[in-house]
Amino acid sequence: MSRTTTSPTKPPTTRGTKAKALAAVFASLVIGLTTLGAATPAAAAAPVGTGSNQEIRNQQNTLCMDDYAFNTQPGAEVRQWTCLEGQNQLWAVTDLGNGYAEIKNRYSNLCLDNFNFATAPGSEVRQWTCSRNNVQQWQLADVGGGWTEIRNRHNNLCLQSVASPVDGGLLSQQTCDGSGVQRWRLTDPNVSKMTYTLARSSNPSADEIDAYARITDAMDRAVARYNKFNNTQRQLWVSYDPGVQTADATIYGNIRFGANRGFMQEGTALHEIAHTVGVGTAWNFQSKVDAQDWPAAVPLLRTWDGPDARINGGGSHMWPYGLNYSNEYSELNFDRHVRLVQAMHHDGL
Repeated sequence: MSRTTTSPTKPPTTRGTKAKALAAVFASLVIGLTTLGAATPAAAAAPVGTGSNQEIRNQQNTLCMDDYAFNTQPGAEVRQWTCLEGQNQLWAVTDLGNGYAEIKNRYSNLCLDNFNFATAPGSEVRQWTCSRNNVQQWQLADVGGGWTEIRNRHNNLCLQSVASPVDGGLLSQQTCDGSGVQRWRLTDPNVSKMTYTLARSSNPSADEIDAYARITDAMDRAVARYNKFNNTQRQLWVSYDPGVQTADATIYGNIRFGANRGFMQEGTALHEIAHTVGVGTAWNFQSKVDAQDWPAAVPLLRTWDGPDARINGGGSHMWPYGLNYSNEYSELNFDRHVRLVQAMHHDGL
């Protein structure tokens, strides 16, 4: 598709004596209004989420806005993809001082663009040489809960992702409706969304020192994985309690590790973090499992395990990808666990 490079047509300038007379009348009205102290328009609200290193993540599918295939040519596609914190998923979001922002990809150095000055719902967004034209100006409005609506200045349409959490979906512009596919979180991935605090004795024993080191390693790895793939913001409170048989957690963010060193590893930490966001602990967990009421999570699971895959649950646990036993532990399963839990959380868990 060729790109239209001319600006939208401007109306012709009126010429002649009549036009001059009208101009004089208009000028006198302006002077009169100024004399009377007519109010000037209020300044537009500054865009939210600005920064030089922003990840732009969708609420509905938890995927990130991506310079597809690391393209550096004007016209490059913008798609949704699993968040990986690569340069092609990082954007410099700059306040233009007029209530709008420029969104420039860190890898391609191209700007998010309403392709071909489109005005129809469903039109594409692409990347183009930055010009600060209206088609490259975006209103970033806070819609609550840390989410942002991204609206194009030229066509007044909103940036929209694909509902299904599948890599490769094309981003488009649609009539603004406040839905999850039109809500985005703009954050620097270096700023953790999930954090934890490990309680420590003031005068720890050798056993406690060893346990703290193992628990810290497990939690650091698990929290880093959550912050990479997940939208969930949570402060966790972690402790070492030798009286706990394995490990346990509550929906209030409390995690306890027992004395058994075999459970002081990332797989256990991920499993327990899932409990803090509702897996097996939320009031509606079992009812949602029974009804398979997972509009985002089940489609995601089926991209991995086929069209008949379902989320099972019972006894406060879930499967597949529940990390209930150590034989489930692998890098792939860890990633899928976090993404599936995030989708379940988004589905109302």
